[in-house]
Amino acid sequence: MSQKLLFIFLLFSYALTAQNCVESVTCSDDTVSVLLSDGTIYNWGQNGYGQLGIGTATSEDSPVLFSTQSDWEVLTYGRLHSAGLKNDGTIWSWGNNDLGQLGNGTNTTSNTPAPIGNENDWISISAGNLHSVALKSDGTLWGWGNNQASELLDFSIYPATFTAPVQMSTDTDWDKIYAGYFRTFGIKNDGTLWGRGNNSYGAIGTVMQGFINDFTQVGSDADWVKVSGARSRHTLALKSNGTLWAWGNNENGKLGDGTIINRPTPIQIGTSQWKDIAAGVVHSLGIKADGTLWQWGSYGWIEGQLLIPNNSSPVQVGTDTDWKSIAAGYSISFAVKEDNTLWGWGFNTLGWLGNGSTVSTANPVLIIDCTNLSTSDFENNEISIYPNPTENYLNWSGNITEGSSYEIINTIGQKIITGTIDLNKKEINVATIPTGMYVLMIQTKEGNLYQQKFLKK
Repeated sequence: MSQKLLFIFLLFSYALTAQNCVESVTCSDDTVSVLLSDGTIYNWGQNGYGQLGIGTATSEDSPVLFSTQSDWEVLTYGRLHSAGLKNDGTIWSWGNNDLGQLGNGTNTTSNTPAPIGNENDWISISAGNLHSVALKSDGTLWGWGNNQASELLDFSIYPATFTAPVQMSTDTDWDKIYAGYFRTFGIKNDGTLWGRGNNSYGAIGTVMQGFINDFTQVGSDADWVKVSGARSRHTLALKSNGTLWAWGNNENGKLGDGTIINRPTPIQIGTSQWKDIAAGVVHSLGIKADGTLWQWGSYGWIEGQLLIPNNSSPVQVGTDTDWKSIAAGYSISFAVKEDNTLWGWGFNTLGWLGNGSTVSTANPVLIIDCTNLSTSDFENNEISIYPNPTENYLNWSGNITEGSSYEIINTIGQKIITGTIDLNKKEINVATIPTGMYVLMIQTKEGNLYQQKFLKK
């Protein structure tokens, strides 16, 4: 067996001893990433510029392994570019670089992660529409990429783009940062909120019109804790008391205030307490303090119909009360439950939900289960499978009765193939599934469960 295949088998053995539960999900438009509890990361979705970071420019409709290393602190996605912060304080980027979004001093697009400089004192990173911003341990704020809306520095004085990090402010008390749609937000140590860039529809939260060339305080409150508005013209924000606020463009009611009136300054949405928010492009999501899931705005026309009606006020999604975190894309949504399972819903004609289907859904469906498979689960001699690795067909032998069912699942618990055992063939066609690691699970009519791992070449 080649060293490469041996390595993959060893990796597979490791994967099957780890608990494949979702810690977090991140998405922008149609690019999605999940971090599992064992530190591995899977990506899928739009990949025309290599923004998935997997070495290709081919889009993927099911999760593809991005990294087996547990050294990524966070991944963040812009419109066509991506960035990540590692535990060692370095920043890496990949994807489209036409406007210097990768920050590596060039305009060369890359489909694999590469470091930005050699500095290792970064503590936060956020990718916006066509720019990125990052925070250093000394409290200074830096950015790169597009600057034509003054989202980095005053465009009337400074260049339209920056291909390498440039300091955006002399202040050293920045605490949290958020790159948005041609705009940038920052929360300071004192809890005040500041914004700059394109203020169309009041997206920054001030009554000033046009581009705001320098950081301007949003209101006078000093209790802001989170902002969301990466790829939209509207903004959501949370305060320390759990109240939800929104401003900017209100097309189809995505602010959630019961109207479709644009709001140039923050307006409180209801009186409930919230623990998480996510602004999609045309819709919004929120999780209340009681663990219930809510959505408002529009998902647009899905397969010729309004699969999810427009709502100008938050509407509860299902009745479950165990939702933990959320992410919103263009017309797709994702949510993680307290049991660390991942659920998704919305537009899926192109397969961006990542469940191997192209069926759109108005209600959350399970995308990644939380499984805990150990090597001992596969140490049985009741059945054998061959060849292994295989390329087209998987043959089996053993005392299996006619009509027994089988499933082939990947390492994150997704069902890839299901069927019924045919004793006349004793083979399963696996030619169409992607290269990778899988488990064959056979459930007999007598109730016995047999499992074997295999590698698809």
